[in-house]
Amino acid sequence: MKVFTGMNKFYRGWWVLLGLSLMYIGSNGFGIYTLPLFYPSISQELSLTKGVITQAPSNMYLVLALCSPFCGWLLDRFAPRVILGVAAVIMAVLFVSLAMISSFEQLKWYYVFFGVALSLGGVIPSVYLISRWFDKHRGIALGLFLNASSFGATILSKPAGYFLASGGWRVAAMYVGIPVVGIIILAQFLLKNRPSEEEFQQEVMPRNSFLQDYTLSQALRQPTFYTLLIATAALWFCINGILFNKDLFLSDLQLTPSQTASFASSFFFCSIIGKIVFGYISDKIRKKDAMLGSIVVLGLGVLLLKTCLTHVDMLTISAIVLGIGYSGAFTMIQLLIAEHYAGKSYGLILGVFTMIDTLAGSIGIRAIGQLRASTGSYNTSFEVMLTLCIVAIVLVAFSRKKESLNT
Repeated sequence: MKVFTGMNKFYRGWWVLLGLSLMYIGSNGFGIYTLPLFYPSISQELSLTKGVITQAPSNMYLVLALCSPFCGWLLDRFAPRVILGVAAVIMAVLFVSLAMISSFEQLKWYYVFFGVALSLGGVIPSVYLISRWFDKHRGIALGLFLNASSFGATILSKPAGYFLASGGWRVAAMYVGIPVVGIIILAQFLLKNRPSEEEFQQEVMPRNSFLQDYTLSQALRQPTFYTLLIATAALWFCINGILFNKDLFLSDLQLTPSQTASFASSFFFCSIIGKIVFGYISDKIRKKDAMLGSIVVLGLGVLLLKTCLTHVDMLTISAIVLGIGYSGAFTMIQLLIAEHYAGKSYGLILGVFTMIDTLAGSIGIRAIGQLRASTGSYNTSFEVMLTLCIVAIVLVAFSRKKESLNT
């Protein structure tokens, strides 16, 4: 992988990628994955019953889904750096004020505004900017970017836990949140809206003749748009269904603490590998082939997890396969949308995909949990997810075949 272009000059796109990754460490690494560490303490202080506090972040996902098309529309009309800057300001205010929250209503409003900030400064504008700066290295660039949230959660969880134990959640929110604000501000100095023609020429791959610069109205008239939309929504149903129910599933198996810890470490470590591996592979082969591979691995992971209901000894291998599959599918969804629609209406089209996928993921969280409650087991839930993986494979294979006929 070359990071230098002509005359040994370092490609500016890697600095932009670093800036976006720093933003993602703040928005997702801290804002989504670290804050749940504070939930038990916040619940106790605000006298909330068990599970009620999760209503607040659920508002965030609803706002994120509704704001996504609007954010995409803004990206097609205004400089991404400006939009990311606005998001950075909102996040900075929220992270600094987090320690001042004194009621559940304020916490819910905090997450409403964070949903707005996340739509303006999360995956949508970042993937949009990565697609501008990277072409033949887009897969590995996106894989590295998506791992920033995992990296952020890893490095921020320990100090958050330390301050939580020594001074309470308000002290932890302040002492961890303020440095995160500094990281977000630093990121703004690394961002640039687009490369010059000279900068980008070493990053350009020969374009296939069948790829078109679609507007949203043109995309809506193409069967491939709906094929990919249904496939990605099915995958998001599975991805979020797994992420938000896996700990409850593990508790059903009555595991020892060491078994639970082993599953978690294997799962998250392999999720890092999956993003990088499938990002790299997608730069070498057709993206739909890589997408099919990621769905197959995800489906196999779900099947192995289902097997664990009767054979707990399969837990480690299921964690490995599932971690690679879910993260690979997550990465490939972003790359496949960019492959088809990176053009004059890319922001708006990406926003529409994100809205539907986010809603599908939200439904997945609730539906998988309700199936567990009504049947007393996750067996039926796994069968539903396996069916959706098969549906996604068929739809992507169908769009791949149609693509081949056009070449």
